[in-house]
Amino acid sequence: MKLFFTGTRGEIEEESPRHKYHSSLVIEEKGVRLLIDIGSRHPEALYGQINTFDAILITHAHPDHYLWTVTEDGQIKAPVYLTEISLDYSRNRPANPVVIKPEDMFRIGHFEITAYNVIHSLRCPAVCFKISGLQKCLVYAPDILDTVQPKEKVFSDIEMLVSDGSSFDINLVRSRDGRLFGHAMIKTIINWCRNYNIKKLAVTHCGKQIVGGDEEEIINKIEEFAGNNVNVVVAFDGMTLNM
Repeated sequence: MKLFFTGTRGEIEEESPRHKYHSSLVIEEKGVRLLIDIGSRHPEALYGQINTFDAILITHAHPDHYLWTVTEDGQIKAPVYLTEISLDYSRNRPANPVVIKPEDMFRIGHFEITAYNVIHSLRCPAVCFKISGLQKCLVYAPDILDTVQPKEKVFSDIEMLVSDGSSFDINLVRSRDGRLFGHAMIKTIINWCRNYNIKKLAVTHCGKQIVGGDEEEIINKIEEFAGNNVNVVVAFDGMTLNM
């Protein structure tokens, strides 16, 4: 299974040569190609090949993940898999939507995929995707404060977690009417990996500490915190990983 990061930047003003485009991921195996998220800031080359994907998966309808939040685009004919909440969030809709239900497994080619609800936004609920290929399994959760379903279920039997890089050690958790929303720290996500025996973590959806600060210094802090328990990489635009 090959992973290609077409973008790794969160919804922030800062950008850098390594983090210019909004976070999205291409997964390819045995000729089946999936794209997860396409935000308003994406590479022209990605848009040029958009209809060659077997499917586009959408985590939620914020504009850095779902370009239909800010524009109507009927040129994209590839099937777009998303929850009903995300589909109804904007008046603009994909030409070929496929509504999915959290916790119901579906197949695209040989891939087995399950969406799980995550805590992130109150107005724009999000999911993560658990994707099983022929031999390897990963979870893609670019915007996450916590899981809704038990982590034992969401993170079971996965080799890699691809997750939120909005903050290394700054608290981005907020509360409204007793409900939490925001982003988990990278430190917290590393501890999830330790607790649930996830050996690899790829950090994406990078925030101000990585994009607007001293990225090398932050990477050193991340690696030091992870130690020998978790193999962590900070993804950048155009990076390829083989699982």
